[in-house]
Amino acid sequence: MYDERVLPQTGSVLGIDVGYSETRKTTAFCGLSWTRHSIDWLFASARADSSSREDALIAVRSGKESEFIAVAIDGPLRPRLQVLSAYRTAECLLSRGAFQKRGKPGQTSSKNGRELHDHATRLAKMVLADYSDDIHPRPFSATAGVYEAFPNLFLGVLCDEGRYPVRPKHRRWTDCLFPLVATKLEKLIQSLLPDRSIAKPLSSETDHEQVAALACAITALAAAGGECVAVGSRIDGYIVLPPLSRWGDSDKGERWAERELRNNVRDLSSKTAVVHPPEIYAVLQLRDYGP
Repeated sequence: MYDERVLPQTGSVLGIDVGYSETRKTTAFCGLSWTRHSIDWLFASARADSSSREDALIAVRSGKESEFIAVAIDGPLRPRLQVLSAYRTAECLLSRGAFQKRGKPGQTSSKNGRELHDHATRLAKMVLADYSDDIHPRPFSATAGVYEAFPNLFLGVLCDEGRYPVRPKHRRWTDCLFPLVATKLEKLIQSLLPDRSIAKPLSSETDHEQVAALACAITALAAAGGECVAVGSRIDGYIVLPPLSRWGDSDKGERWAERELRNNVRDLSSKTAVVHPPEIYAVLQLRDYGP
């Protein structure tokens, strides 16, 4: 069985930026793979129909028979891949305080949130069909784990508070944040996969959907390597963020996102009616994703 704390010498992970257009290819796939010497990634895009998505999945595999060690999907995922449109702990924790104006997640209970949740769950099941019929919180099977990514804040928590962009009017958060933290992302990748060269600079990527899918793939890599922070609840799922040691500083030299999250955990712990279910299992720590 694959040991999730030790990345193999060669392998690949998958990131998916979820879109749900029936006519345009707005779902982006990124397969990030590595050998003993190099790291590279491939992109493919798809419409919302299953056939288009399956073709894109095949296109980003490093080999026809290769398996992804981990998958990260930009959309709400609940334990056992249940579809339930309720406001979740992770969304609440990452929407309060400074996060309100720094790319907070949408609510699964909203119209757009429900659609995103539905398509993210469909994509998770499609990927898992390659591995196992057993749908379980994590690991989903002996060889693959599926995690929830959120590119806005995966990138955002890396950014120093003094450099954080203002709310974009015509661009999206990932487009503003990615150039500011591309160097940090490269260092994160190289810390997880040392002694390898990256095929091309991350900063060379500019397409919005592809950048988001790449951020999801790096999320999967961090989770597979056991170097991540998970925010949320065992009851309704976790959003995966980079390892705490990489988070950006405030002007006072403290990690601003950790400050905000700890404040939010304390606040919500005294207001259990805010989050479903009544008990709050909010966490800010490295998580063991075992069942």
